[in-house]
Amino acid sequence: MNTKTVKGYFLWSIPFLFIACNSGPKPESFLPPDPKNCEWYVKQDKQKDDVANKLGMYALRFYPNGNYVLCAELLFEQGSWVFDNEKKLLVLKPAASPDAPKERYLIDQSEPGNKTQFSFYSTFPVDKANPEERVNVQAVTNVANVDPFAATMHAWRKKPTQQETPAQIKQRTRAYLQFLLALYQHAKENNIENPGGNWYPQPIKFYGNKVSMAYANELIDWNNCFYNEAQAVEGYKLISGGLMRVKITGENDVERNINCVEQLLTSIN
Repeated sequence: MNTKTVKGYFLWSIPFLFIACNSGPKPESFLPPDPKNCEWYVKQDKQKDDVANKLGMYALRFYPNGNYVLCAELLFEQGSWVFDNEKKLLVLKPAASPDAPKERYLIDQSEPGNKTQFSFYSTFPVDKANPEERVNVQAVTNVANVDPFAATMHAWRKKPTQQETPAQIKQRTRAYLQFLLALYQHAKENNIENPGGNWYPQPIKFYGNKVSMAYANELIDWNNCFYNEAQAVEGYKLISGGLMRVKITGENDVERNINCVEQLLTSIN
């Protein structure tokens, strides 16, 4: 295997980046990625099960100010990245969290066929033959006016330390819906055909031919965004009550989802 460090991806003058990253979830409509403003999405290998994607990674967003966001199965991790010249790899430092490792180490181990592959490790020195996480990825430059990965879009996730008033519960619920709207607007403007993943709470479920509310056993992560379960139920009821009045239109799934969320926001005024 031809192994190289991820350093090249973060030295903005390296021209091969534009060769390695010239495709996205819908390649035919993408501009070459801007390496200073990249979102790395998992590219599923249809020929084999993606068993090395143990975290269930959806996307890894790098910012030129040294911050990153890792989105995976029930995981929204924020932190900072830096290239370690001595270790010759990228170091991801998650923000303080009891469940996060102290550091993640990232190496680009590309496969034949011009595939870009990220390997993750939590200990150093790394055992390149046995990564803890290995995913094929492709880069997308955000050309939308919104960024659903931005920390400012996720203030609703922070669990309050005391009970909230009905107005505060409504505001928290609206902030969640504003995130959802940004997620689908971002997908539309970047031509991402199937946005989603399980990295954010989903009290409302979007399918190709319907929209429905989640069941009680699917609301653990939603409940954790509120002071207690009772207040989470109030937020849930705001969405479900609005959904009963929604008449969805749109030419495709993403546009229909945008239309639905816009109506929900209008109903929760």
